[in-house]
Amino acid sequence: MYVKSAIIALAMGLTATLPTVQAQEKPVYQVDKNSGLIMAPGWQQINYQCNACHSSMIVAQNNGDREFWRSTIQWMIDSQGLWDLSDTWDPVLDYLVINYGEKDIDMSTFRRLPLNEDELPPMPSKDKK
Repeated sequence: MYVKSAIIALAMGLTATLPTVQAQEKPVYQVDKNSGLIMAPGWQQINYQCNACHSSMIVAQNNGDREFWRSTIQWMIDSQGLWDLSDTWDPVLDYLVINYGEKDIDMSTFRRLPLNEDELPPMPSKDKK
């Protein structure tokens, strides 16, 4: 009986001295009521740069990985008159990926998966008169 009690006491003492591993939780940030953007570090830069051409709400409506955001921004530079982001590429992409990265689709909300690009209806041509 004494040996069993000593082993239990020793085990409890060793367990108490082990470091506690805690899961790293992502900080919860408020959403700016004017822009609709998550107020995480870097949000002001996104607000100023994106709002120069369109509502920042379009940012909050999209989600994607780094390549999605890079290609979307590059398309804006190539065809929509956006200036080159120069040294702000990385901070912009970091903010977008962290706060508006890829998300799983909640099929309890949607009836089906979104259509692939080749399944979408044709877009009207600007060349038609």
